[in-house]
Amino acid sequence: MKPSKETTAASTKKLRASIDSAGDTSRCPIRRTTLIVCRTPVLLKWQTQLNEHIEPDTLKVFTYHGLPRPYDIKVEDFKRYDIVLTTYTTLQGTIYSSAPALLNMEWYRVILDEAHVIKSVNHYNIWPAFRLKAKNKWLVTGMPIMRGAYDMHFPMAFLRFEPFSDKKTWRSLVQLPIHKGKENGLSRLQDIMATISLRRLNSDPLVGLPPKTIETCSVELSAEEREKYDQMEVDYQSVVRNYLHLGREVAHHTSIDGIVQRLRQMCNEAASCPSEPHRSYTIEDVSKNPELLRKMVSVLQDGDSFDCPICISPLVEPTITCCAHMFCKKCILKALLKKKPCCPLCRHHLSEADLFSASSDKPCNEDENNLSSGVIANCSSKVSTLLNLLVSSRNENHLAKSVVFSQFGNMLSLLTEPLKAAGFESLKLNGWMSSERRDDIIKIFKNSNSSMVLLVDLKALGSGVHLTKVSNTYLLEPWIDPATEEQVLNRVHGIVRKDVVKIVRLITRHSIEERILELHEKKKLGRLGKNMDRREARNEELGLLMAL
Repeated sequence: MKPSKETTAASTKKLRASIDSAGDTSRCPIRRTTLIVCRTPVLLKWQTQLNEHIEPDTLKVFTYHGLPRPYDIKVEDFKRYDIVLTTYTTLQGTIYSSAPALLNMEWYRVILDEAHVIKSVNHYNIWPAFRLKAKNKWLVTGMPIMRGAYDMHFPMAFLRFEPFSDKKTWRSLVQLPIHKGKENGLSRLQDIMATISLRRLNSDPLVGLPPKTIETCSVELSAEEREKYDQMEVDYQSVVRNYLHLGREVAHHTSIDGIVQRLRQMCNEAASCPSEPHRSYTIEDVSKNPELLRKMVSVLQDGDSFDCPICISPLVEPTITCCAHMFCKKCILKALLKKKPCCPLCRHHLSEADLFSASSDKPCNEDENNLSSGVIANCSSKVSTLLNLLVSSRNENHLAKSVVFSQFGNMLSLLTEPLKAAGFESLKLNGWMSSERRDDIIKIFKNSNSSMVLLVDLKALGSGVHLTKVSNTYLLEPWIDPATEEQVLNRVHGIVRKDVVKIVRLITRHSIEERILELHEKKKLGRLGKNMDRREARNEELGLLMAL
């Protein structure tokens, strides 16, 4: 829906008034203007932090985003400011402008915040970032590198770090040697990173964070839970062993990941795990099966964090296409307005009939109420342990605020009723919510005068979420990747904290969770996949997780 002429005129007038208030460029000192590009959900946080930390009348800040016609601005207008804030969405929009000031401006410094959202140089509509002119270029991120050398080619290309900015050179000198398990590839990557990067750890004295304690709380399964878990593990070990024997573990990578995930869910609560013990893992053509699309969405809700490929922000009203790609509802509908509507990722022809609704802000599950009522009557061993820890903390401090992290959104939903029965108020934070809704929930949590519990889904952590007024933190299950787990813990270990951060990790005894901790230790010590190619290292990790 296009804005009215009155709205457009009012917005343009407001923009021009803001620019004119900065004064005439000719009478201003020469400014070394910095452009900061961030995701839309964290734009407000940048504005807040700049207001808090900049002395009045020292630096002029301009936010260039959210207006119906933001491309009428000129290069001379930007030069009146020290800092210009914009978003990836606005930057992408420069492709529709005949004279984009963002790209024509000679910036002193360009900073791409949360640069991990850009997975490769071919990321949809990210090419305008490569056309930004700047004397200095920075990439800022706190997220771990998930795919090794593959994730690092974009920084090389954006920074124009020759000769590694060339894709063929990067592939031959770094990516392929690492993939084949050669030490020279890894040492070369380490040398490059040491040259161009500045890394700050929470443990660095310069950062000045308070100490962090991590305790492991062992959970013993009941006899009934142990029988169910052991039977499922034996069945799944047979399936994985067969894949490995036939050499088909790569083709069935998704199926194996699903097996590992279900074993982890069983450690938390049997009701959170699908009830089919002998389900088929054959991958069907989702483009011909809307029912399978709905099931895929359910799996995505329990998996890793997903961003809309168009706006590069957490999904709002997730919508999945017949070609199995997910976008924000507004983004994909806007993409279909073109003369030849197609999927922005695979170019498959699309119409509105090929779109399927994934979820609202609050993921809906028809069985959720039934599952929750079952949990009230008979909590799992892990849930009972968590409740005991929370009650003990409340007895020590009736105003204690606690955060419970989980990778599984349905598990957090199952916790709501047991917490209510134990006398706790609870709020849920997930990645499907709009940024405004997440901010409102965090404000309610911080300002609450009672012992409140915040249930946080892993998908919510990629949206600039920081929780630093927390008494206790609980990890309901260990993450497969230790770097991701560290990122989770950093959300409650911020620089504004003064007190000791207490973290409790709940681990089910004699289960895949203990083997995940063993995997963490081997990764930290460099004892996993040493002198192996990528496939051999993956199989060694899989063998450890499945106790083969």
